[in-house]
Order: sequence, then structure tokens, then C-alpha cells
Amino acid sequence: MQFRKQKKNPLSIDITPLIDVIFLLLIFFMISTTFINATGIQIELPTTVSKPAPGKQKPLEVAITAAQQIFFNGRLLQQKQLKNALIEAKKSTRHSDLVIRADGKVQHKLVVFVMDTARQAGINKFSIATRQEKEK
Repeated sequence: MQFRKQKKNPLSIDITPLIDVIFLLLIFFMISTTFINATGIQIELPTTVSKPAPGKQKPLEVAITAAQQIFFNGRLLQQKQLKNALIEAKKSTRHSDLVIRADGKVQHKLVVFVMDTARQAGINKFSIATRQEKEK
């Protein structure tokens, strides 16, 4: 009995799906990377040695300039408008974390005023932003 020899096709690996997966992963990591949230407000933050805790959600943000101006999420506000803005923002978001970005030259009483206003608005979690001290 004589059997026919089957033709063997040369083995080759198709890498097209692999390239597609690599590009999808690249796009995913590019989009999910957190970018530095730099506002247009000029603030010289105090320095610190410790590293900040990683954030999960974007918190509410109050910025205080060296000229004693208060900005809430990039919008200039008067002191008496801050409480109402914080209350409205707390209602519209499900998280209530507040980051206070105060210039190093700001009077301490203005930072305490912002903290007290935040508590009156029902925001109990807040932090003061600093910048990482550069190693020498």
C-alpha cells in the first residue's frame, strides 16, 4: 500500500494581531496616564520632603494667589461667594475632597478662612498642596 505524501506548508507566524494588540495597549496607557493639572494661576507652593498620597478622583480645588485672590476651580471668587460655590460643587459631585493651593506668601488667616468655609459647606476632607523639594 502506497500513501501519498501530504504537502507540508511552511510554518509562518502572522504578527498582525500582535501589532494590533500592542498599539491598543499603547493607546490605553497614553489615555489612562494622569497628567499634571497645571492651572493658569501663578502660585508659588511651599516645599515639602514627603511625597503626596496618590489620588483616585479629581478633587475640588481652591487656589489662593500671593495677591490674596481666591480661585475656585479656576474661577475668581470673592470671600463671601466661596461658601455657596463649595456647596453647589459638593452637590454636583459625589466626592468631597478639597485641595487648597495657597501661595507660600499668603497670610495664614486666609488659608484658615478657606478651611473653615469648606467645613461650613460640608467638606471635611481637604489637603494643602505643596511641591516636592528638589534634592541637592
